[in-house]
Amino acid sequence: MKRPLALGDAVQTALGKGVVREVRNNGRLLVAIEGRGVVFDSADVTPIDVMGPARKRARGGTPIAPAPSPGPRLVREIDLHGLTVDEALARAERAINDALLADASELRVIHGRSGGRIRAALHRRLRDMPSIRLFRIDADNPGVTVVTF
Repeated sequence: MKRPLALGDAVQTALGKGVVREVRNNGRLLVAIEGRGVVFDSADVTPIDVMGPARKRARGGTPIAPAPSPGPRLVREIDLHGLTVDEALARAERAINDALLADASELRVIHGRSGGRIRAALHRRLRDMPSIRLFRIDADNPGVTVVTF
């Protein structure tokens, strides 16, 4: 019997590889793929064996699960200075996707204080991303947006 998919499981979908970000009712899953959240039926995704084919086995033949990583989750940072709005949004989306796949807890996006066109466009884009839990301007530095997953 196959175990049910859980939060953080790597999966293969028709759109590519992703990470389960939310388990919903009726077997529906929110999967983060390349920085975007897509809802799938659990029957339409396949779990990816992250331990690989050469998994270690205990004496009884049972696979040994990898140990959970100790300590706080990773925090990443990206700097958008010197980019056009379109370039900045594309780079931010790639960074969000990489952070989600790396199981980071947050991403610090440095956009600068003056002008605000990149910041405004970034905040509009973040509002439309279902995999983003929340985002806020850093209290210590108004030129940084902190994105939490």
